[in-house]
Amino acid sequence: MRNSFIRIVVISSLLICFEGSPQSAFGAFWEQTNGPFGGNVMSLAVNSNQHILAGTRGGGVLRSTDNGENWIQINNGLTTKDIAAVAINSSDHIFAATNSGVFRSTDNGDNWTPVNNGLDYPFIISLAINSNDDIFAGTFEGGGVFRSTDNGENWTLEIDGLTNTYVLGLGINSNDDIFAATYDYVFRSTDNGDNWVQLTNGITNPFCWCFAINSSDDIFLGTEGGGGVFRSTNNGDNWTQVNTGLTSSNIVDALSINSNDEVFAGTYGDGVFRSTNNGDNWSQINNGLTGMYIVSFGINTDDDIFTGTYLGDGVFRSTDNGSNWNQINNGLTATDVRVVSANSNDDIFAGTYGTGMFRSSDEGESWLEINNGLTAAYFTSISFNSNGHIFAGADFVNSEGGVFRSTDNGDSWTEVNQSMITTDVRAVEINSSDHIFAGTYFGGGVFRSTDNGESWVQINNGLTCTNVWSLAINSNDEIFAGTAGCGSGVFRSTDNGDNWTLINNGLTSTDIASMVINSYDIIYAGTMSQMGTGGGVFSSSDNGETWTEQNNGLTNFDVSALIINSFESGDNVFA
Repeated sequence: MRNSFIRIVVISSLLICFEGSPQSAFGAFWEQTNGPFGGNVMSLAVNSNQHILAGTRGGGVLRSTDNGENWIQINNGLTTKDIAAVAINSSDHIFAATNSGVFRSTDNGDNWTPVNNGLDYPFIISLAINSNDDIFAGTFEGGGVFRSTDNGENWTLEIDGLTNTYVLGLGINSNDDIFAATYDYVFRSTDNGDNWVQLTNGITNPFCWCFAINSSDDIFLGTEGGGGVFRSTNNGDNWTQVNTGLTSSNIVDALSINSNDEVFAGTYGDGVFRSTNNGDNWSQINNGLTGMYIVSFGINTDDDIFTGTYLGDGVFRSTDNGSNWNQINNGLTATDVRVVSANSNDDIFAGTYGTGMFRSSDEGESWLEINNGLTAAYFTSISFNSNGHIFAGADFVNSEGGVFRSTDNGDSWTEVNQSMITTDVRAVEINSSDHIFAGTYFGGGVFRSTDNGESWVQINNGLTCTNVWSLAINSNDEIFAGTAGCGSGVFRSTDNGDNWTLINNGLTSTDIASMVINSYDIIYAGTMSQMGTGGGVFSSSDNGETWTEQNNGLTNFDVSALIINSFESGDNVFA
C-alpha cells in the first residue's frame, strides 16, 4: 500500500477514511462515499410541504425536497439506521420506527430525539397517527400496540383483546377506528386502542401485512402466503378476497390509494398492480420498474406515486398514475454493501445484496453500476487473479448465484459455474498459482478451478461440514475454510484443497463468518451466529492448531466481517 493515504472500508455502510498518516488515520476522520446509490426503502411519507421522507434499512432516513430528484441523509441523533416505518403528524413532526424504539424530529428531519418513555418493547415495525395526533406503534413479536397521546413523550401498552403481539401494519379510518394487521388475522379498536376485537369473517389467509383505506372507509388488506388482497366494506366485520388480475404469487406487502380512490398494490416479486374499480380487478403496471419487490408507497398531492423497494433497488416514481416508472436514487445512500475490494489500479468494487456490482475509479467520489452479463444480484465475495481478472461470488437469494468472471475490469461479466453442483457461493479466494477456490453453502463445500473458472472440481475430502462461509489463504498457499451451522469451525488444507483437517482447538464459537490472515500469517476468525450469538474474534499464530479469543474491548461479539491494514509498525485488524 502506498504511504500517501490509508483507505478503510466498513462493510454495509461503505465508509472510506482518508488521512495523511497511519497514526491519525484509524477512527480519526470518516467520510461516507457518494454511493453506490439505492437501498431497501421500507417506508415512504410525504409532509405538507411535499417533502418526501424515506425510511431505509441500513441508511437511516433520507429526505427529498424536489419530488425525489435528489436525496440527502438526515440521521443526526439517530442511534440506528434501520428504519421500519415513518409517519408524520399534522404539525409535520416526523416519527421513525426502529429496532431501538421511536425517534421524533420537529425540524423536518434535521435532528432526531428518542421518545421511548414507557415503550418497554423497543423493536417497532409499524406506525399510525389518528386525527387527534395520537400515535400508535406496532411492535415485533413480544410487545403489541403502544399509544402516545402527548406527541411521543410517553407511551402506554394497549393490548386488551389483542391476542397476537406481532403487529406488522396499522391503519386508521375516518372515524379513528384502528386496525392492526398481525400474523393472526386483523384486530380492530373503536375506543382509541383501549380494547381490541379480532376480525376473522372472510379472511382465509392469516398472514396480514398492510392496510389502505379509501374515502368511503372501504378497507383493503394485503397479505402474505398467497392470500393477496382482501376488502371490507363494513368496517372490517366481513371480508372478501379480491385478487382478479393479481399474479399467482399474491404476496402483497404494500397498499396505497390516490385521490381518485384508485388502489395500488405492491407485491413481493411481481411489481405494482392497480385497481380502478375498488379492487374488483387488477392490472400489472411495471413499465420502467426494474425493482419488483415493493414494500412501501407514498403519494403526494399531485398523485405522483413513489414506490420503495426491497433488495436494493431504492425508489421509483410515476407521474402518470403508474403507467410509467423512473428510478430516482440520486443521493440515496442506503445500499446494502456486503463486500468491497480494490484492484492493483485502486479501482474499488462494491458487491451489493440485491443491486449487483458497482465500481469507483475516483476513491468513492462516484460509482458506476457494472452489471452487464450478471444474472445474479446478491454478491458475497470479490477476488482478483494475477492478470487482473475479477471473480465475484454470489448466493442465490431470489436470483441465480454462482461465480462470475470479468476480464475487462468489470465492464462485462461471464458466468463460470461449469461443474458446480450448487451456486450458493459465499466466498472466493485465489492462491499464488491463480487456482480459484469457491466456498459454498447448503452442502456444496469447496470447489476448485485451475483453468480460470472454466471448470470446477468439488474438493471436500475430510470436510465434514460443507456449509462454507469464508475462505483464507496464507503465504504458503495453505487454505482455511470457515464453516457454519454444523458445530465444526475451521478446516485447513495443506495440499491445494485435496484434503481437509478440522482445526478448532480453542474455538468456543463455530459459525465462522469471516477470516483474514495478516503479514505474519496470523489467522483471525470472526464468528457470527444466525441467532445473533457469535463468540467474537479468535486468532491463531500456529497455523490453526490452537485458537485464542481476542475480544478485549469488543462490545459486540457477532462479527460479520474482518479486514486488515498493514503498516511497517504492525497490522491493524478491524471487526
